[in-house]
Amino acid sequence: MINDVKVIDNFYSNPDDIVDLLSGDYPIVGCGSGKRSVGLQEISPKLYNDFCKTIYTLHGLSGRNMHIYTFFMEHNYNPNAVLNQDWIHIDGKNPDACRMITEEYKLITCGQIFLTPNPDLDSDVEICRVKPWVNWSRQELIDRAINDYTEPSMMLKAGKITRDQFKEIHKEFHENLETTCVVKNIYNRMISWRAGTLHGAKLTPNQPKRLTQFFFVQSLGPLDTWPGEAKPMIKFSKEDVQRS
Repeated sequence: MINDVKVIDNFYSNPDDIVDLLSGDYPIVGCGSGKRSVGLQEISPKLYNDFCKTIYTLHGLSGRNMHIYTFFMEHNYNPNAVLNQDWIHIDGKNPDACRMITEEYKLITCGQIFLTPNPDLDSDVEICRVKPWVNWSRQELIDRAINDYTEPSMMLKAGKITRDQFKEIHKEFHENLETTCVVKNIYNRMISWRAGTLHGAKLTPNQPKRLTQFFFVQSLGPLDTWPGEAKPMIKFSKEDVQRS
């Protein structure tokens, strides 16, 4: 699996104004944790168009037969500390779909912009890959890293499993993965990765809230290959991307 990453600091010229657009309004819940805003296209069509042009340009994409879905998301530190652990996953076929098969995968590039002022650097993004000796099929990887990765936390919250069982499930899954790089949380920093890349982000008690803008570049037509097998189009570009 290709784990190429792009990091751009000072993404917005006016990040404080971008945050002010939200007015603390995150009405949507989806497959994962956290609260979402409506799409940026609804908040400000002009800003959305400018944002799309920038993302396409930064990633060497024409934008033809492509669509970008982007929204803001707020995560809060959970008093049940075990739920703040990284759970490495793959972004789904679109932000509103929770179950899929390999043939449905249409994402090209995904990423986020850190928008928490004075963040804890350790509330970072971790990029991972499956260890070479793990023989998961594509569909098994999708089931483990897209379709089912939120189920243990939901089962814990519902009282269907214990904390110790949750920890064991978390350990069993993550023992199959290894870290390739870590990108620190810095205000107004963009990080992006090739779709199909395993990644995760954690919360720390030093940063009880994390605000990020997520974006997903999606093909409107079929993809020739699973994204992790395609020719790289995103390069490491920042010396402070920490490699393990």
